Amino acid sequence: MVNKRVIGFGQLVRPIVKRTEKEEIKRDHAKPVKNSGRGVNKGDASLHKFLLDYKHNGKSFTLNHKSWLKMRKDAWNANYKYPCISVVLGENSETKVAIIEWEVFVELIKGSEYEK
Repeated sequence: MVNKRVIGFGQLVRPIVKRTEKEEIKRDHAKPVKNSGRGVNKGDASLHKFLLDYKHNGKSFTLNHKSWLKMRKDAWNANYKYPCISVVLGENSETKVAIIEWEVFVELIKGSEYEK
């Protein structure tokens, strides 16, 4: 979906783009989950050892304990994958964050330049 927003008189018009789940999956080079969310297959995509669930939110995103436990269970049942929630904040934003378990985060930074 592309809309246009006028910044002001005499200024450029820039497009407002809201990427779809399918576009996010392609952008991340992830593999889509067939019939995601229905039946046995959960999550939106898989990327390496992670099961991804994409969330697009205009201003904020709320995560509670119950929904995180469900995501963990779904990831485990999807061939023992790790859960990851990909959150895009803002309609035309490049702000994107990943929510993963702390132990996985610590493991990812071990031996990298971020550890120093």
